Amino acid sequence: MLEQIQKEYGNKVRHIYKDFPLSGQMQSEPAAISARCAAKLGKFWEYHSELYNNQGSLGPALFNQIVDKLKLPKDEWKKCTQDSQTREAVRKDQSEGMSLGVTGTPTFFINGKKVVGALPFEKFKQVIDEELKKK
Repeated sequence: MLEQIQKEYGNKVRHIYKDFPLSGQMQSEPAAISARCAAKLGKFWEYHSELYNNQGSLGPALFNQIVDKLKLPKDEWKKCTQDSQTREAVRKDQSEGMSLGVTGTPTFFINGKKVVGALPFEKFKQVIDEELKKK
């Protein structure tokens, strides 16, 4: 869906990803931390896709498997995952989301308008077009 939005709107829209680990899911925060570290190594979206495609297997074994699959420098990735600043950055994003009323994922904000759920492209197009007309 994000690819469709980029293709349709190009530089008229900007996408900002924020972490929102779900409370009650033990591996949600470690998954967010490990993806953030993959981002520092230039492979966020690839790592994120692997996590998404393997949601039922979240945990250290999967995280390491993805690192190997993406050929990330394991020592750098591991050091990053153990860094308290990385954990705090994830928690800051989560706190920001909670203050905006986010209760689950995926949640999107289009010019401050909250859109919740994995909705079809047409729904996003409708909201984006409405917002672009306001400019």
